[in-house]
Amino acid sequence: MTLKEIHERIREIGCLTFTTLDGGTPHSRIAHVCGCDERGLYFLNMSVKPFYRQLKANGKVALCGIFPSGRPTGKNPVGQPAFEPGYTLRITGEAEEVPLAEIEAGAAAGDATFRYVLEDHARYPDIRLFRLHRGKGEIYDYDFEMERRDHKLLRTRFSFGGETHEEPGCRITDACVACGACAEICTFKAVVPGEPYRIDGARCDECGSCILACPEGAIEPPRTI
Repeated sequence: MTLKEIHERIREIGCLTFTTLDGGTPHSRIAHVCGCDERGLYFLNMSVKPFYRQLKANGKVALCGIFPSGRPTGKNPVGQPAFEPGYTLRITGEAEEVPLAEIEAGAAAGDATFRYVLEDHARYPDIRLFRLHRGKGEIYDYDFEMERRDHKLLRTRFSFGGETHEEPGCRITDACVACGACAEICTFKAVVPGEPYRIDGARCDECGSCILACPEGAIEPPRTI
């Protein structure tokens, strides 16, 4: 995915949860991504806030959001909470403060994001702009009741700014004897028969059912994104 495509999803969600670290303690708050370009995603802060000090200390930040809603609409036929089709988005990365001189130069060149920041800076002089310049993440597109397609999930992972990411899903090793136990128990249609069987990571919920069902211990758990 391109940064522009990622930003379009963020705009559809609206505000996101931003999590930073204060020492070893995570802190979260709701904030807005105000723009993007080929160098990253932009968001505002104020230097008086703990949010600002946490970012300046280590630059680490994680973003998360959901569309259209995290509220269940009722129960499905087997009694589980039912959700209308949607997606979640998450990004883990590093952010840097954008110097005022760069903002002014960008605004003078007609950049809409930088012009907006300068207008806000005139009202609130303590405003600071940050750029999430390096990161990796995932769009977790779900349709648990299979209203719009014949499978429940479609995971799309991405990275930018020189970052790399692991592909999603559990992994079947060469110890597989093709017994089919994993395919039988998987409700996400993520297991592909063969010798050995394999798992389509884009469809895998990483629920662990296949790992528990495998009699040969031939399935590895997913890796951190």
